[in-house]
Amino acid sequence: MITNFEYITRELTDEECKLVPILIKGFSTKTKETAVKAPEIVEAINKQADKFGLKNKFSEVRLRKIVNFIRSEGILPLMATSNGYYCTDDREEIRSQIDSLTQRAEAIMVSANGLKKYL
Repeated sequence: MITNFEYITRELTDEECKLVPILIKGFSTKTKETAVKAPEIVEAINKQADKFGLKNKFSEVRLRKIVNFIRSEGILPLMATSNGYYCTDDREEIRSQIDSLTQRAEAIMVSANGLKKYL
């Protein structure tokens, strides 16, 4: 878990773990041309909450946690752009996603280092 974001970054719940294979199956059918946005995914899951055995409302925050899990485990080459989520085998697109993630991580480190000036 990440300090100050414990609720958001907590481990996947049992309910969320049940969604992982469902989301993997759904993501695996998406291409750059058929990308799906987070609000659509969350709405679809919440509409079928009973079917999936969900007692708690699913959110975009927890979707991102599952996306992180899928990527971290190397399950799918899952891309995320302003057009939505999709899978690709295009090595350049995968490199681009890696660059994007790395740049975001570096930007966070710059912010953290800036705050250290106040200690």
